[in-house]
Amino acid sequence: MKKLLASTALVAVAFAGSASAETKFGGNVENTWTNQSSKTTSVAEDGTDGIGTDIEITMQHTKDLSNGWTAKIAAAADESGEGSDANGLALSRSYVQLSNGSGLTLQMGTEGIQAAEYYPIPTVADISTDILAAGSTQEYADSLNDTQALGLAYNHGFGTLEVLWAPDSGASKDTNDADIKDSVTGNGLEVGYKWAAMDGALKGHVGWSKQNNDNDIGSHAQEKYTAASVQYNMGNVAVGFGRLESQDAGNVASATDRLATTDSLGITFAASDSLSLGIQYKSTSSDEFSSDEDVTTVQAAYDFGGIGFSLSYVENENDGGTTGTDNEVLMLRTKTSF
Repeated sequence: MKKLLASTALVAVAFAGSASAETKFGGNVENTWTNQSSKTTSVAEDGTDGIGTDIEITMQHTKDLSNGWTAKIAAAADESGEGSDANGLALSRSYVQLSNGSGLTLQMGTEGIQAAEYYPIPTVADISTDILAAGSTQEYADSLNDTQALGLAYNHGFGTLEVLWAPDSGASKDTNDADIKDSVTGNGLEVGYKWAAMDGALKGHVGWSKQNNDNDIGSHAQEKYTAASVQYNMGNVAVGFGRLESQDAGNVASATDRLATTDSLGITFAASDSLSLGIQYKSTSSDEFSSDEDVTTVQAAYDFGGIGFSLSYVENENDGGTTGTDNEVLMLRTKTSF
């Protein structure tokens, strides 16, 4: 998934002479050390390890408009942006939102309204989908949230309805004025609904996404995702369960779609104000798999007040649904925000 734009530490700069406008700058720096070992039925064991860095700079500007609405413009740059290279940052996401103060928000851009993209389980560090070699399938939908799209959100108090529509479901975060230069795909539609009850202790989400990749042979013309999840926070302990049903080409070469069902379970425990522990489990069955893919992730996270550390250990059995193909991953991550 993809990282949310909001930073936990932002520096506010107010525009001179305008009490109704505000611009905030922030960002974060992440460093990871990852060790991975793999084995198959023909290779006893093979291992790799390395260190990586991710730097992100964020900007958010809000302004009250003369018609009573509020405008919000947000952008971020990091190494994953379009046109970036090993020596610099580039735009990774941006959007413009208009809100009327009565629960309605309109949007154009990328990675603002989430719709069908939603973490189904509680975690203390990375969800296993976002960890290298932690399975070929994911817990959350491959969303139009990462595409240049039009969005609508309506919060009615109990929950929020979110809709995304993209004229080109393959359009990414390109910096071109009109992102259609290399378009080879069709349109996409996505709907999500998230709700909360019991003062936020109980929350859930349902989502549906359909991407009509008409000219994309690799996607077999269409991708579909249906997701549902529920989480309950009991104070120091939180639990959650989710299910994702997906239809796409996956990583197979057959002429038919891969139909897959992924069930995920997560439990977290706040041992203190600084130390949190968690465990994740996901299991995927598919008509293209010879065996179910099972991934177990155990994590610990510690906040030193200004910099956080997390340690994740992953066991991945039958990676990609291939019997006897297994991975083990150990990842240490540090993160500081500014």
